[in-house]
Amino acid sequence: MESKIILITGASDGIGKETAKTLAKQGHTILMHGRNPEKTKSAYEEVKAESGNNKIEYLTADFLSLAEIRKFADKIKEKHDHLDVLINNAGAQFTNKRETTVEGHEKTMTINVFTPHLLTELLLPLLEKSQSARVVTVSSGAHKMSGKPDLSDIELKNKYSMAKAYGISKLYVIWIMRHFVKEMQKRGINNIAFYTVHPGSAQTSLGRESTGALGTRIIYFLWKVMMNSVAEGAAPSIKAAVSPELEGVTGKYYGLKGEEKPSEKYYTPENEQKVWDYSMNVIKPYL
Repeated sequence: MESKIILITGASDGIGKETAKTLAKQGHTILMHGRNPEKTKSAYEEVKAESGNNKIEYLTADFLSLAEIRKFADKIKEKHDHLDVLINNAGAQFTNKRETTVEGHEKTMTINVFTPHLLTELLLPLLEKSQSARVVTVSSGAHKMSGKPDLSDIELKNKYSMAKAYGISKLYVIWIMRHFVKEMQKRGINNIAFYTVHPGSAQTSLGRESTGALGTRIIYFLWKVMMNSVAEGAAPSIKAAVSPELEGVTGKYYGLKGEEKPSEKYYTPENEQKVWDYSMNVIKPYL
């Protein structure tokens, strides 16, 4: 397999770290992102040791800050002249109290929707320089349980709940990445494929922010025994990132058993455009 330069966000633990390990063992150059410097360095050292691959780097950034994402992308551009694969793996659930970032945006929407949208836009110049680039974005089966989206209140200033914010953010990011396919056609960019994936219910630290309450922790503990392994959860991301059989394919959604269909219950081209336009308006100051 031809060696690729692959950036994986949220790679300091869970599915992101497992994805990094597997791809590093295949001989690719791996750029690992994490939020916490100590944790990210530790994950980097673990991946390097287990894979025997010296082509591993790590970078840190807080993806709840859109301004910091711009600086993060600039660092990658300084060190690399192209990028073959971007895996938008970083994501989070928060609490049942609605919280905003320093830039004034709801946290769940920021890290699950605006961040992958912004980072993808910022790294398009590097992806364009690849012979055949891919953008893989991790969504969730929870998008099917989001309920009807209120596109006049995308950041859930009204009727917020942790479950709704998470589910609907994972629906919106599918629409955003689907729209990127159309945008590439408009912009005359023909070498970048877009995929969204879901890991099933994998044993990760995704719910670290949302499991503060005792009742929620008990439910999470009981649910955890039914979850897939992290390796199983990482498989769709790995397949979408490097599988030769996907060459020339774009706009697809993959799960543990291969290609799946995301929920179309609330999808219309108009709704997709509204979410895209809203997100573009949020990220525009950082482009």
